[in-house]
Amino acid sequence: MLEPLRLRVSDALRREPAATLSTSGPGGIQAGFFPCEADGLTLYLLVPAASDVLFNLESEKGVVITTPGWQMEGKGEVVPLSQAPAGLRLATLPQAAGCVLVAVQCQRMHVNWSEGWGYRETIDCGVFAMQRSPQSTVCA
Repeated sequence: MLEPLRLRVSDALRREPAATLSTSGPGGIQAGFFPCEADGLTLYLLVPAASDVLFNLESEKGVVITTPGWQMEGKGEVVPLSQAPAGLRLATLPQAAGCVLVAVQCQRMHVNWSEGWGYRETIDCGVFAMQRSPQSTVCA
């Protein structure tokens, strides 16, 4: 029953070539639009090494990723290009020079309505089992 939910989240992540990464911390609220690539429930973003979002990640790992179709809450971690997972094309792009990867592990995905406003559904994707509630679906 949980596998279809995992597949829905990983499919949504895989379809996006770029996304907005938002952080908060000592540098204030920071957001940037970056190329991205998914590996399962982890979204990798290619971020310039001098970006203010990285300064915030040093002290606060909580991030939000936004696209027109969904919003994802997760924990971000800086990954040097040399430590990119095998097969991750993002790390081999010509524009990757001077960049690092930010790996964001999905904790919760809010899927938008195709028309109108608000969230159609919320899928919790935590590593640990979560309780099912009427407004959310468990994906762990």
